[in-house]
Amino acid sequence: MSIKVIEMHLPKYHIKKKPDYVKLGKKVDKVIEKSFPDGKYILRALGSSDHPKLTLNKLANIVLKTGTDRYDPKRKGVCHDEFSGYDYDIQAGTIEIKKGKLIIPQSYRYKTEFGDIIWHFYEHTRLDRDYAVKIDLLLIYDPNQLKKARKFHDCARSVRKGLNQYLYKFKNPRQKKKALLGIIKIR
Repeated sequence: MSIKVIEMHLPKYHIKKKPDYVKLGKKVDKVIEKSFPDGKYILRALGSSDHPKLTLNKLANIVLKTGTDRYDPKRKGVCHDEFSGYDYDIQAGTIEIKKGKLIIPQSYRYKTEFGDIIWHFYEHTRLDRDYAVKIDLLLIYDPNQLKKARKFHDCARSVRKGLNQYLYKFKNPRQKKKALLGIIKIR
């Protein structure tokens, strides 16, 4: 099965000022709904600013080749210390498409999947990175190819209560690419 590569342009999406979470979110939500059939997926959002030595295209090519953005085993991910007691490969969330529409949890502030993700990356990344992050890539994974991360150290804790629910491990670490269903490049 080939990996879908979708490129979309959002010229009004930047982080110089607070983004319009709803307007931008609905545009990206529509692309996801149109591009993937009904079902559940694992969604990972990335900002190329977290990979300053790589262009967006180079980062996307690494993901296409390997199935993940974890290209440097020496590079520590965000919140590494807090999650070091877990056996995980990626931080990501889950999405569901039903009858051609994303199912948006009631707890979502902006009632749009991507809108809430933008909000988290604009507001919350300032807490762990000291700057807001613009999302440049969305990675869509097959949930049947991933499993929830396992806690292997009793003292392991999460940055915030419940944040560890977003930690996943590839079921087949030698075939991570097999788990990747699509990439959405946001320019």
